Amino acid sequence: MKCSEVRTFLSQVYDRVEPITPVPSADLEYWSINGYVQKTTKEDYEKGASDVARLSQIYTQIATERSREQQTQEALQQDVRKEHSFLFHLEGTAAKDQLGERIQQETAAVSSEASELNQLEAIVNDLIQKKSVIDRMVVYDGGYLSLTGLGALVFNDLSVRSYRVADQEFPDFIAEIKATYAELRAIADKAASYVSRIRPQVPEIEDLEDSENDGVDAEAEARSLLWSTGIGLAKLQGNTMQIGDRFTEALGVLRKFNSTLPSKLMAAEIMTAVNTPQVQSLESILRNLDQQIRKQGVPKEQSAGVAATIMAGRRFDGTYPIDRFAQFEHLTKSSEAASILAVMNVPIDGLSSRFQQFRSLFTSWGYMISEDTEIASAFLGIGELDADEVGEKLKYVLEQLHNYLQYPIVAAAILASIPVFEAMRPST
Repeated sequence: MKCSEVRTFLSQVYDRVEPITPVPSADLEYWSINGYVQKTTKEDYEKGASDVARLSQIYTQIATERSREQQTQEALQQDVRKEHSFLFHLEGTAAKDQLGERIQQETAAVSSEASELNQLEAIVNDLIQKKSVIDRMVVYDGGYLSLTGLGALVFNDLSVRSYRVADQEFPDFIAEIKATYAELRAIADKAASYVSRIRPQVPEIEDLEDSENDGVDAEAEARSLLWSTGIGLAKLQGNTMQIGDRFTEALGVLRKFNSTLPSKLMAAEIMTAVNTPQVQSLESILRNLDQQIRKQGVPKEQSAGVAATIMAGRRFDGTYPIDRFAQFEHLTKSSEAASILAVMNVPIDGLSSRFQQFRSLFTSWGYMISEDTEIASAFLGIGELDADEVGEKLKYVLEQLHNYLQYPIVAAAILASIPVFEAMRPST
């Protein structure tokens, strides 16, 4: 089946639409075998629904057992305190034996009640999972269907990519998705290794983590900075050890600059990506560009990253797009975003419009305009896809990265866009 047909069917199952449009039994069997949908007979559904109906009864039973256990526990604690009291030593042998026997009985009762409570809670957890499945089921062909967790992921991926995979065969789409996930896992693994390698080389990151910045979680900000850099390096093709060595060399060059750590990391990443045998040879070019943009009002704290970005856009005649940078500075207050836009050899009006589309997209999602949203809008603006084409994919990547990073916007833009510097066309 075509992806558009599969998406329609999975959407109906997800939304529990009745009646569901019938599909060939062979296709349904394929989805079931591969774990995208779960088929259930009417009898199994009714048995599951009957089991789930016991939940309220078991909740009441748990409340009763918990109250009984608490009472027994309190009685046990009271008797134990009495056994350890000074007055207990004045009691007769019979009273002492009686108390000891009662403590043993209460201890056994507490243990038994706790065990019974654990069993009831296990039953509840099982029934809650069963209820989750039952609640997702919809009538189909005399039985019931529901999306599995994998099916929900596939449905989401189909929705995100529907603009370009609608006419693609579903098995081909699955093969593409598996390859994409494998690539993303590889990028994540590489990024993790780069983060581990970068962190000891930038002791300033500890100062950033310990800083107090208007209520901003500095540690989370530092982690996001490291991971954004790691992801950028992970997208570069080549030997990871050699790439890491080039990055270390670039950081060494940048020690002499007065920019902040985020700007230096950005510059080092770009210098690593520039196709030149020796990173050291870029120092004089970078310093010259740094001086030029600082004369245009770029603060020294940001100048290294901006200069490196402009350096990456070297024209065929050996010049650099300083003039275009000056024009884009009127569009955004972010010098780094302006430098990213400046290196693309496309009409300024069209690129400005694309940048503003992505800026509006972030605003519509509730983000305030910030350095991160401007840089992310610039990355996406120089890509091949429009805001309406990449929006769903970007939102999905953002949601996933939010599980790991508090400030994931730039990293999400890098992942959601085409490879940036590899895809750049030198300006003419």
